[in-house]
Amino acid sequence: MASTVRKKAIKTTAILLIAAAVVICAFVFYQKKMRYNMVTISDNRVYNSGVIPPDKLPAILGDHHIKTVIDLRDGVLQTTLNPETKQQVNAEEHAVNHIPGVHYYNLPTDQIPQDSTVKRFLKIMDDPKNYPVLIHCHHGVGRSRLFSSIYRIEYENFSNEEARANARYLWELSGNFSKSSEKGNYLLTYKKRKQSH
Repeated sequence: MASTVRKKAIKTTAILLIAAAVVICAFVFYQKKMRYNMVTISDNRVYNSGVIPPDKLPAILGDHHIKTVIDLRDGVLQTTLNPETKQQVNAEEHAVNHIPGVHYYNLPTDQIPQDSTVKRFLKIMDDPKNYPVLIHCHHGVGRSRLFSSIYRIEYENFSNEEARANARYLWELSGNFSKSSEKGNYLLTYKKRKQSH
């Protein structure tokens, strides 16, 4: 009898674990492929995503009333982390430029940005007329999340550690922003501007 009860308990636990795994996999698929890793950084102000197909941009940007798209992709040299082509970058620019009231900025950056790129980014973010803003790179979990974290430090008074700790979501299994990673270290040592915005 005890053996039957134990077998039933093991079977029930196995079914629950399989169901949980299916739900998690479905959510990850939905987040990556249907939502393009889009997350809210600041309600009605800043969003972060991976690349969105040009034909989907009008609807998605319209749903969030986005006025500015900051594309961090280059397209000149393809790597594992930066696999986009120049043709893909140009196609997005062309698509956004045909959406009334939406501005497109291309700020090509490596995984760790140059100071000049950060200055250009902050100049865009300093202008209240540019909001809401979508910041994106190819995957939506590296470069764009780094710039979203800079936004949080500069405009939402996040500490460097808070910005680093909030750069990655639970379902993103990556060490991208661990304290010992390049991006994590960049955020921990990032110097906030002294002037008010």
